[in-house]
Amino acid sequence: LSLKLNIYTGFSFILGLTSIVFFLFSFLSLFYNKSIFLEWEIMYYSGSMVMVSLIFDWMSLMFLGVVSFISSCIMKYSYYYMEGEKNFLRFVMVLLLFVGSMMFLIISPNLISLLLGWDGLGLSSYILVAYYQNEDSANAGMLTILSNRVGDTMILMSVGLLGGLASWNYYLFDMIDMGMVAGMILLAGMTKSAQMPFSAWLPAAMAAPTPVSSLVHSSTLVTAGVYLLIRFYPVMSSVYWVWEMLMVISVMTMLFAGLSANFETDVKKVVALSTLSQLSVMMMILSAGAVTLSFFHLVTHAMFKSSLFMCVGFMMHNLGGCQDGRWMSGFSQLSPVMMSYFLVVNMSLMGFPFLAGFYSKDLILESMLMMSNNYLLMAGLILGMGFTFSYSLRVMYMVSGSSGMSNTLSSVSDMEKDVSSSVLGLVGASIVMGLIWSWSCFSESEMIILSSVEKYSTMGVGILFGWGAYAVMNNNLSVKKKVMSSSLISKLFYLPDISVDLVSKSFVFMGSILEKSLDKGWLEFYGGKGSEGFMMKSSANLEASESSIMIMGYLLSSVYLLVMAWVIF
Repeated sequence: LSLKLNIYTGFSFILGLTSIVFFLFSFLSLFYNKSIFLEWEIMYYSGSMVMVSLIFDWMSLMFLGVVSFISSCIMKYSYYYMEGEKNFLRFVMVLLLFVGSMMFLIISPNLISLLLGWDGLGLSSYILVAYYQNEDSANAGMLTILSNRVGDTMILMSVGLLGGLASWNYYLFDMIDMGMVAGMILLAGMTKSAQMPFSAWLPAAMAAPTPVSSLVHSSTLVTAGVYLLIRFYPVMSSVYWVWEMLMVISVMTMLFAGLSANFETDVKKVVALSTLSQLSVMMMILSAGAVTLSFFHLVTHAMFKSSLFMCVGFMMHNLGGCQDGRWMSGFSQLSPVMMSYFLVVNMSLMGFPFLAGFYSKDLILESMLMMSNNYLLMAGLILGMGFTFSYSLRVMYMVSGSSGMSNTLSSVSDMEKDVSSSVLGLVGASIVMGLIWSWSCFSESEMIILSSVEKYSTMGVGILFGWGAYAVMNNNLSVKKKVMSSSLISKLFYLPDISVDLVSKSFVFMGSILEKSLDKGWLEFYGGKGSEGFMMKSSANLEASESSIMIMGYLLSSVYLLVMAWVIF
């Protein structure tokens, strides 16, 4: 146990120290407007240079600090959550490989070096999602890696198409005449950040251990796609159709994820769907051209979402792995410290003043309402934010209620000191980091002018939806059970079936047609069996012709001998 504790604590301390260094240098880079760019030439062939490039600017350093800080807290938390794990060293090594791949992706301005981190993320995430040895985890891991391989293929094809430019440093060129490459980069970002129609893998990745889910859904795997598009925005900004398409897709994803989260009873899956909803918010504001604001929401969301997963993991651990929110009531009496953490980070997710989520979400809402003239998209945005408000209230009500299985469990206790300290660091960041980053990233003064209706529309919709969720749960509002248990809504509008079953069944159907028309059709006559029959028939004919020729030869030779005998004698 001491060795196990030392390993978790040691790596947690190293990552925590690293995060402090990264944060310090990010603020220095931001204030002095300096960046460091490093290049190593690996190979030069036919005018093309294969180089490994690293960039250290304020954005990459700040994101590195966020990833390191969250990884440090999760490493300490893992000692508590994975206490019964025998192969804990393997778990730690794969987790560090996962974090290292993300860090390499963050500092790579070159498509070749970026591909290493991108592929490392995909492979290590497959190992972690399929960590528990059962069929559900294996299926979830396979869905995750196959969905992400679509994005990997797009990056590889982009590398091939950009080979003619003799450089893969994407900051050196403009993609105004390279719409195909821009479309591939967009598709890669959409697969990694689970935008429609690639959303099915994100809830499925909940099969991983909770520390992994906390890391995956806050600052690593799912944010890689958003970060990729943030980095590519300066060179892709002139390809307008890419961002118009992304705007529509992100609003649709936000609505579908928010609606599904309101009808989901699995608390862990609700948090996963909330991640999907917030990723769509980042994509939406990025497609509107607010790059810094998208990154700002990315880092603030990472803080409160990781702590939210850790609180949910604590409840699940105390209830023996139960994830059903209807059985989680009573934690407000049994675990007041954990419950206070849970309420704070949930309120940050809702955008409660003046927590971290408020500074980014309020600015995003006001900026979008001021910039856009598309009323349909604005209605979708306000509805999506209202869904966020309602499912957050619903989860808080489910967990803090007074009835449920947790009241009958004497083993349920409050957070221990080590676990509490690991969560407290992220909860503290969820409170203060939004203010610090808003002062740092948005030093220029901006004036946002909105009408009163626009200003309070989201709050009104959120309160209305929250009241609706509360009334439905208390049976004060007559809603048919068919709607509440509708598989259409709870299964994310059958997206998992479309992503997996439809593709696999279509290939099976095509295979059956090919088997019928080829294996049991044309190839039956012109393949092995037909060739065999043709050869047998040909050899029989040849044998028959040879026999007739031999008989004819015998007859002719006999006649010849008779004629010769008659002439001689």
